[in-house]
Amino acid sequence: MKIAVLSDIHGNLPALEAVLEDIARWQPDEVIVNGDLVNRGPLSLDVFELLQRERPAARFMRGNHENWLVRASSMAPDFDSPTYEIDRFAHLALKQLGKKIEEIALWEDYLDLTDLEGGSLHITHGSRKGDRHGISPETEGEELIERLGDPRDLFVGSHTHRAFRRLHNGNQVVNTGSVGQPFDHDERSAYVRLTFLGGGWQVESVRVAYDRERAIKDFESSGFLDEGGALTRVIFREFVEARVHVGPWRRKYLAAVQAGKISVVDAVNRYLNEQ
Repeated sequence: MKIAVLSDIHGNLPALEAVLEDIARWQPDEVIVNGDLVNRGPLSLDVFELLQRERPAARFMRGNHENWLVRASSMAPDFDSPTYEIDRFAHLALKQLGKKIEEIALWEDYLDLTDLEGGSLHITHGSRKGDRHGISPETEGEELIERLGDPRDLFVGSHTHRAFRRLHNGNQVVNTGSVGQPFDHDERSAYVRLTFLGGGWQVESVRVAYDRERAIKDFESSGFLDEGGALTRVIFREFVEARVHVGPWRRKYLAAVQAGKISVVDAVNRYLNEQ
C-alpha cells in the first residue's frame, strides 16, 4: 500500500500542480490532503477544484484554516473589531469558495488505522491536542507525549510547515511540511510518501521545485495582497523567505492590537521595517 500525504497548500496553485505531477509519477494507492488546502494564500477555489479534478478519490481532512473558514462562514464580518484586518483574507477566501465551504465542513479531522499488524497509523493536521497544536522538531517530553496521544506505529502531522522525521519510543513521527508555504528555509514544496511493506511503514520526505515567479504573480493578481488585509504582507514575506513571520508578529503585536493600542496596519509596518 502506498499513500501520498500533502498539506498546507494555502491556495498556491503552481506548487500544488507540481506536487500532483510528482505524485502521479509515483502512482500511490491513496492521496490524503491533511488540511490547510485553502486560505492564507491567493487561490483557494483553484486549488480545491484542481484536486477535485485530478484526484476525485482523495481523502480530505480539515486543518485549522478550514475550521476557521467554516466558523467565519456562519458569522457576519465585524468591521469595527480592532483585529478585522487580520481576518480579511479569510473573508476573501470565503468569497472565492462560495458554496464549496459546505463541502469543506464535511471533511474529517483525522484518519486512524489500527488493523494493520505492525502498521498502525494516525494522520491529523496538528496533533491529538488540536489542529493548532502541531509537532515540531523541538517538541519534547510531556508535551510531545500529549500531542501524540495513544501510540501508533506511525504518526503523521502537518501545520508547522517544517518537514521532519524522528523516532519516539520506537514509533515514527513525521511532519509532511508544506506544499505552498514552507518555513524551513527550503522554498521547494514538501510532501511525504508512505509505503506499508513487510509489516511496517517506510517513509520518504519529498521536495518538489515549482514555478515561484508564477506564484508571486498569483499573490498580486488574485487580489490577495490588495483585498486581504495588512497581514497578507507578512504572509507574503514568509512565502518569499520560506521562514515564519506571522508567529513572531503575533507574539510582539497582537495583544496591543486587541487592546486598541495600535492598528494592524501600523503593527505590520513596524514589524516589516524591523526585519
